Amino acid sequence: MFVCPECGAAQPAPGHCGLDGKQLAPVGDDVLLGTTIGAYRVARLLGVGGMGRVYKGVHPTIGSRVAIKVLSRECSDRPDLVERFFAEARAVNVIRHESIVNILDLATLPDGRPFIIMEYLDGSPLSGIVEVAQLRAHPLPLGGLARLAAEVLDALGAAHGKGIVHRDLKPDNVFITPAGRAKVLDFGIAKLSDTPIGSATRTGSLLGTPHYMSPEQAAGRPVDHRTDIYAMGVILFECATGQKPFHAASLFELLRLHIEAPPPMPRGLRLDLPEDLERVILTALAKAPEARFASAQAMSVALQHATQQLPPAAWATINGGGDAVATTPQVWSPSVPASWAGSQSPTSPKPTTVSGSAGQIAPVTAAPARATASSGKGVWLALGAIVLVGGGVAAGVLAASGGKREPPSPTTPSTPTSPTRTSPAPTSPTPASPKPASPTPAAPTSAGTDKPASTDTPASPPKPTRPSGGDKPVLAEDPNPPAGTWPTRHALSFSLDPKRVDVAKLIAFAIAQAKKEVPDAELFRIDADGVGPDGFANLEYPSFASKHGSIDLRFYSPSRSKRDPNVPIGVKQEWKCELRVEADPDGVQLRPLEGWECSKNKAVPAPKCTPADLWKKAIAKGAPTNAIASLGYRSNGRNVWYFDIGTPGDKVFSDVFADDCR
Repeated sequence: MFVCPECGAAQPAPGHCGLDGKQLAPVGDDVLLGTTIGAYRVARLLGVGGMGRVYKGVHPTIGSRVAIKVLSRECSDRPDLVERFFAEARAVNVIRHESIVNILDLATLPDGRPFIIMEYLDGSPLSGIVEVAQLRAHPLPLGGLARLAAEVLDALGAAHGKGIVHRDLKPDNVFITPAGRAKVLDFGIAKLSDTPIGSATRTGSLLGTPHYMSPEQAAGRPVDHRTDIYAMGVILFECATGQKPFHAASLFELLRLHIEAPPPMPRGLRLDLPEDLERVILTALAKAPEARFASAQAMSVALQHATQQLPPAAWATINGGGDAVATTPQVWSPSVPASWAGSQSPTSPKPTTVSGSAGQIAPVTAAPARATASSGKGVWLALGAIVLVGGGVAAGVLAASGGKREPPSPTTPSTPTSPTRTSPAPTSPTPASPKPASPTPAAPTSAGTDKPASTDTPASPPKPTRPSGGDKPVLAEDPNPPAGTWPTRHALSFSLDPKRVDVAKLIAFAIAQAKKEVPDAELFRIDADGVGPDGFANLEYPSFASKHGSIDLRFYSPSRSKRDPNVPIGVKQEWKCELRVEADPDGVQLRPLEGWECSKNKAVPAPKCTPADLWKKAIAKGAPTNAIASLGYRSNGRNVWYFDIGTPGDKVFSDVFADDCR
């Protein structure tokens, strides 16, 4: 099969598209290309990420373009990742801002994978523009950069006003159009303060991108809108200087730098950077949240003041092609964004520095503050039991020994404690050296313990006791678990020839194994790919969702599906009630799932019809015999089999059969 990358039309042979003359591209292993998702034909792959793929979709009648983000099959099996995926659509729908990419629709593919249909954007991510500037040794114009930052801050202000924190702001998630407008992407791990989004918002979960994480985010502490302010400081630092503020050989060291090390002085890396703009960047990068700008509005106002004296050439537009294209120079408009009514006017007198709390004028007083423990004795470095969701990276525990610190080295600037909430004005840096100071590391103590090494160190999150299904650790505080041991993920002993699997035999084996592991296990769903007329499946054939086929039986435990009376209604319960038996070319395994609530599952009995029986029914209705089928067994009020030949949008045969054999 071949597909036109412009319009998405599919043809069986290579050549050129009859509609627009474009060279057809082979579909290869990507079974979504050329199919229809919603009202759009899938024309080409735009990008691949850790959680799925993004495609270009084209409406076949009016030619409108969209971007279609499809969650991977592996991620679709994890409720926390599905929740994060749909959280993006919810967050964007709540905010509704012109500088945030618009989401048009969301639904689920027939194979269970969720997808989101989004506004299609021409241009490039800010990360690509920064990379081009670095390669050409041509720094980005500071005025154009400030204008882009103001658009991003406007979008963040709208999000924060709705109680939503992005939490993964970085140049990859800021898209620049050819006209030079900024669009904020990927609210997939955004936190809605009034609507908890699963376990992803709890203390102890490390979500985001390490180079752009705030100190509290790196330490696994609760975050608020000021974590986005810190990320904006990192982005401005990188865009202005061509370098990230912190680099390290390991994740642990990088997180430690965010938590305790002062950033380099930006003016030491770019000589034409105004001192006031440097202060804005360093205020956003303050270690203590209360020392940063209190709002995106305050930071935008500070940017306006800091760039008022830039020369006209600095206001060249930064466009989505990766170049700084000179346009008619233009300074700030006479009013701040409409969404931030009541803020300080950009025509006010230029301040010496801007306070982190309200963007007000304040005198320069001292060097930037560094976060300290509540007693003022030292910076804690506890990173214990933090899980990097999606990457499976766990940081170790490092705590300040005895609440003491080594004296600062001669190159380390002396720093006072962080300002209190009653006196929030940040301090302004005094350039001492163009090079970053090298902090003296604290000695690690109490690694792997549940208690801090000193009273100055906050307690670590609960200690994981054992893995559960390979998905995430089980906390020791699991309240009142049901009787019996919940199984862990493991291989099952079943002689499997992936090219010829007796599906009926495997179904019987899986049901017996599930009940052996969990005595009250109830079957509620079967899915099988690549099933031939003889009832045998070839799992080496690609399926609609993967490069290979699979046979998947899903079970749940009724006794574990009841809500724990000790967990208040409104509090998320950690469900452990669903498990699967899965076969693929690598073998057969039992895989328990955590997080899925099972009370709505509808149990079905062991099927009466074999795959060979179903094929006889299909052939009697005209199904071709030189084919393989995808089968699905579940209850829709009665026990039925779904029988499909072909892929969505290109089905040769499709029917529903009652499970009434024998």
